[in-house]
Amino acid sequence: MNLGEDEDIPRRDYPHNAIVTLKIDIRKINRDGALDHQVMGDHLLRKYGISTKAQWSINGASEAECIKNLIEKLEKLNG
Repeated sequence: MNLGEDEDIPRRDYPHNAIVTLKIDIRKINRDGALDHQVMGDHLLRKYGISTKAQWSINGASEAECIKNLIEKLEKLNG
């Protein structure tokens, strides 16, 4: 007996979760417009209450809904 899944329900119809992980690089912009080679580290970012990584979770009642919700969040993030 498979306790984790009902064989009559397709996998795509189960609730799904997307995990988005971001790496954050904050750099000084030099007078010539080029980005400095040095990235601000966690120790400097702590005073702002952030770190160089971020992660969030997006859920959906199905595979398609999870992906739809993910796309909506990414579009909002993009502005």
